[in-house]
Amino acid sequence: MPDTRSSAMTLLVTAITALGPLTMSMYAPSMPTIAQALDTTAGMVQVTLSIYLTGFAVGQLVYGPLSDRFGRRRVLLLGLVVFIAGSVGCGLAGDIETLIAARLVQALGAAAGPALGRAMVRDIYTREQAARVLSFIGMALAVAPAIGPVLGGYLQVWFDWHAIFAVLGAFGLTLLVVVAFRMPETNPVPDYQALRPSRMASNYTDLMRHGGYVGYMAVGAVTLGGLFTFYAVAPFIFIDLIGLSPEQYGWTTSITVVGYLIGGVAANRLVGRLGIDRMIMISTILVLGGSGLMLAFSLAHIVTVASVIGPMALWTMGMGLALPNSMAGAMSPFPRIAGAASALMGFMQMAVGTAGSIAVARLSDGTALAPALALLAFALVGYGLYWRLVWCRRGSSGTRPGGTP
Repeated sequence: MPDTRSSAMTLLVTAITALGPLTMSMYAPSMPTIAQALDTTAGMVQVTLSIYLTGFAVGQLVYGPLSDRFGRRRVLLLGLVVFIAGSVGCGLAGDIETLIAARLVQALGAAAGPALGRAMVRDIYTREQAARVLSFIGMALAVAPAIGPVLGGYLQVWFDWHAIFAVLGAFGLTLLVVVAFRMPETNPVPDYQALRPSRMASNYTDLMRHGGYVGYMAVGAVTLGGLFTFYAVAPFIFIDLIGLSPEQYGWTTSITVVGYLIGGVAANRLVGRLGIDRMIMISTILVLGGSGLMLAFSLAHIVTVASVIGPMALWTMGMGLALPNSMAGAMSPFPRIAGAASALMGFMQMAVGTAGSIAVARLSDGTALAPALALLAFALVGYGLYWRLVWCRRGSSGTRPGGTP
């Protein structure tokens, strides 16, 4: 693929991937206003976030096999149409029940982006090339939840909460037009059996039995899921406990984006020299170090902006190294079922984030202790699985950790 066309494809895939996490977080500053406008409770407005996360996770399991059967482009167009319909429904909602239903539709549409974006990268690029391109996709997954509240806050101040969903719908419509006229089909050999229940069950079972896939997937799931877990409790730490204003909070969390960008740029430049496995092992130091430092500060009752955001920036820097490489490593052995492999990976990432968010919400004592414990536990489990299922087995089978025999 020529460089110009490749760059355009990378930008488009990054944009459709960012759509989901951006939609998840962009309306967060308006949640109190929405509760007042729809005459409901804050708890019911929180349901709109929970239902979105659920739909976003489950939807990816459907889009993967659909794209293996019918091709990536047509299924992506379907997802964008569903997303636009959901955004219109959100903007027109006159009660909380309608908003909850519309958010579910919106999530089911947005789920097409990351599921099919990763699959398209697998269709086009080799393993190391895919790692470079997936660094941009990982960037979209990490950056969008951080900049979403900043954009949403300004839209709330300048207009009102309806404007947020209008902008999201316009973004989805723009992507629909670009995909319809500019995106080629990347899956020229569809699997006509991909939607058979027995085939779907067999594909997902084969993926979960593949040690390499599980090991790589675990790293991606815990790093991204850990980030979502942190975002779920961060407003209460920075605003309620430390005393930042909502505007200061938005800009403070952007430091985590800087950490990811540093790690992502390093991953992009070094993967060809070191290989994806060594990059992941290097990220272990940053991820474990960040979560360990946050826990140490919490146990010492040191809760400041620096003691929370500094360790989290180390985590996101490690995530920048690990996420694109883990996605490339997990998907490279499965060209025929790339859609299913991408879908299951996305589901697990969101599932870990959802589980972590629920856990820290219930265990939080008003400090950073609960998220610190969750992040450290995620890191130990995820990287432990990677070390056991990938690193050790590759060494014992005569394969270099860098990824080549």
